Amino acid sequence: MLWDFVDPQYIEVPDYRGIIFRRSFPRLRELIDRSLKWFHGIADWQKGDRCWVFPSGAKLYFGHCLYEESKYDYQGHEYQYMGFDQLEEFTESQYDFLKVQARTSNPKLKVRIRSTGNPGGVGHLWVKRTFIDNKVPMQIYKNHLDLTSIFIPAKIYDNPSLIDNDPTYVKRLENLPEKERRALLEGDWNVFSGQYFREWIPSQHIVEPHYIPNHCIKFIGGDYGFKSPSSIGWYAIDADGNVTRYKEIYKEGLHYDTLAQMLLDMSEGEDIRYAVFDPSIFGDKQHHKEAKEGKSGAEIMQEIIGDKFPIMRGDNRRLEGWANVRQYLKDDRFKVFSTCTAFIKTFPANIHDEKRPEDLDTNGEDHSADETRYSLASLRLDEKAEINFTVTADYWSPWAVMERNKKAREKHFKYQARR
Repeated sequence: MLWDFVDPQYIEVPDYRGIIFRRSFPRLRELIDRSLKWFHGIADWQKGDRCWVFPSGAKLYFGHCLYEESKYDYQGHEYQYMGFDQLEEFTESQYDFLKVQARTSNPKLKVRIRSTGNPGGVGHLWVKRTFIDNKVPMQIYKNHLDLTSIFIPAKIYDNPSLIDNDPTYVKRLENLPEKERRALLEGDWNVFSGQYFREWIPSQHIVEPHYIPNHCIKFIGGDYGFKSPSSIGWYAIDADGNVTRYKEIYKEGLHYDTLAQMLLDMSEGEDIRYAVFDPSIFGDKQHHKEAKEGKSGAEIMQEIIGDKFPIMRGDNRRLEGWANVRQYLKDDRFKVFSTCTAFIKTFPANIHDEKRPEDLDTNGEDHSADETRYSLASLRLDEKAEINFTVTADYWSPWAVMERNKKAREKHFKYQARR
């Protein structure tokens, strides 16, 4: 990617601009170190701007995008060359937003986007879907936007200098666990190392839309985001305790009042018992209009929703929540309508956190996963409680559910203390 920028056709054009991304700055250092070795003497290094300036005035920048909202740091920029080193580390929404900044106002310059990648990572599924699935390697394809793409497979054996200089490297790859070996040595994109929800089976958990009987209990689950997507799901519970996610919102930039109105509009004619949201909205006073200053997001939404249904604070215990989600998947008690396309794209793409393997990596698109965690946690009952659809509405009120959850937690912590 470094040398691809230095194209003789463009490098003499003063307006020529390029940028190469890594997900985090520490991972960017290797690229910068290589450029310091290779570009020394042919361009000037501007350390403060992390930028090479070539004699013509052409510039190559280095950037990183650690958080989902970091993509907005580059809004309005113009680059004719854009590179992503290890594309599978980026979320699809980051890639889609950043590539919009790849544009040109100079007819002499053509826009080019280049990426490298390995199987795995938070972006494995979308990279595979975009560039590899149903594609013949080394063949150029054009999408509905008239953008061309090509997948160029490369394996360790295509890098003879690396094998010659470090002959044991191949042996180290051969000794990796099977999935890692197939991914890194053989370049197999059909394995997904590090997937967090291994219990997820598309053929089993994705169902076609169908009629939901009136006796099913319905509620809404949500994970709010402004610069990152808000993930909202509509859930139905049948008499056997099976849960179906049948409708969704997945969108950035929603103010609380706008989102509340959307919940009302999309729930028209339905008996929604409650909406459970991430706890942060109960203290957030930033992502709403000035006229609403001083009120939390939950208060703003509740004012608009009125007495249609109450908004509950979600249980934010991560590890217990993930275990609960996985149990629903394992027991085949959780289904998703095929029309919930955002969920189907993002939920199975989550991976383990490298520093805390029992947790989920929050650098991925974890919004639908968090939403599901809050939603299924709101259904927890203590050991003596049973799901009974003939009981009074008070039993299923959010306040009653919260009280039972509280008692169950107190009982659990007392038991742990005795141990």
